[in-house]
Amino acid sequence: MAASVTRALLAIKRYNRQPDQIDHTILAAINVTLCLASGGNDRVAEGFNADVASAGRGAGRV
Repeated sequence: MAASVTRALLAIKRYNRQPDQIDHTILAAINVTLCLASGGNDRVAEGFNADVASAGRGAGRV
C-alpha cells in the first residue's frame, strides 16, 4: 500500500473521523499517490477523479 494511503488510514484511526471525512481523506491520499507516481502529471489524478465521480452518479438508484 502506498505510504500516503497508510498515513491517511492512521490519521483516520487516530482522530476518529466521520465517514464523509474518511472518504475525503482516502481520496486525497490516492490523488497524491497518483500524482507522485506519474511524475507530477495531474491528468492522471484528474482521470481517477472523473472515474470516481462518474461511478458515483446514480449510486443507490434502483
